[in-house]
Amino acid sequence: MNKAILFLCTIFALTHTKAIANQALQQNKIKSFIEYCQQKSTLPQATKDTVEVLLKEAGTQDCHQANRKLSSLTELRLLTKQISDLKPLSGLTNLTNIDLWGNKISDVKPLVNLTNLTNLNIGGNKISDVKPLASLTNLTNLDLGGNKISDVTPLASLTNLIRLDVYSNQISDINSLENLNNLTFLRVGSNRIVDVKQFANFTNLTELWLEENQISDVRPLSSLNNLTKLNLMSNQISDIKPIASLNSLNSLDLDKNQISDIEALSNLTNLTTLGLDRNQIINIKPLSNLTKLRWLFLRQNQISDIKPLSSLTNLRWLELKSNKIRDVKPLTNLAKLRNLNLSSNQITNVQSLANLTNLVNFNVEENPINTKSCPGRSTKCGSTKLKHRTFRHEIF
Repeated sequence: MNKAILFLCTIFALTHTKAIANQALQQNKIKSFIEYCQQKSTLPQATKDTVEVLLKEAGTQDCHQANRKLSSLTELRLLTKQISDLKPLSGLTNLTNIDLWGNKISDVKPLVNLTNLTNLNIGGNKISDVKPLASLTNLTNLDLGGNKISDVTPLASLTNLIRLDVYSNQISDINSLENLNNLTFLRVGSNRIVDVKQFANFTNLTELWLEENQISDVRPLSSLNNLTKLNLMSNQISDIKPIASLNSLNSLDLDKNQISDIEALSNLTNLTTLGLDRNQIINIKPLSNLTKLRWLFLRQNQISDIKPLSSLTNLRWLELKSNKIRDVKPLTNLAKLRNLNLSSNQITNVQSLANLTNLVNFNVEENPINTKSCPGRSTKCGSTKLKHRTFRHEIF
């Protein structure tokens, strides 16, 4: 009796294993979307979910009609669709632009044959291995931000790239990308970068984002003369003299560093946006030449004398929260100001600012103000709070 039961169990196990193997083999043979669609009921749930998303995108449940429509597409946007399996996309070889941001993708092997792609956004997923992307040599724009990537070596073959975003990964070394000479935009913020020597070769860059790393020495960046935007926020930088030669810059973010001397900024006269929040700055005289500035952020420093700001008549947004300011008369001529934050200082009187009639947001909270007057159209100068971070995200 026991032998009979054992025999039956063995037969069942072999049959079940063979069925699983056949199903796996069948999956490996599937190439086109129509095959995935027609065999949807036998597919793993993750694959089936992707098929359903594509059918919805095609606007039909008919496999033949959907296949015709999807196969002719050159652009596909599937943001935040909870997709984890890309295999049903593997036959859509006419695609030139795919946006898959914010899904649950870890395996990008199904994209290997989509060699017509020029734009690919797979940010906000769970990708660690980018080797399959090495074949996509027509890519000009690649976004891999918000994944789990540590090795970017496979991207070295993508020499047509103009824009590369690998923000918020686990990258410490990008030396392998030194031949990507066509790059004009590179974002490597929120990674593990310490040494920026590896960036010196990217001389065509106009935008470089290195925020939230572990950088202290910026000397290698002095050769990047084409830069118009540079973000070095949240690093360990104290010496910014190497930046003095980058006179094409119009946007520079140096928030949250260890900077006390800003003399190097005096020649950067094309700047329209400058972030210096949370440093150790006392003397702001070097800023007096930067007359094109429209947005200036100087929160949480040690500034008491703001007379150098009196020449910055193009300013629209000025942040001076948490300094040591007493006298605000130097701001009297900044008639274009719309947003002014003077909270947490040592100011007793703001009547001198009464002619700033363009002010929309004016904050003098946590000051020993001895007057109730508010300049311009601000009616709650003691309590109006600026939406600082939201706006900064838009302009930096």
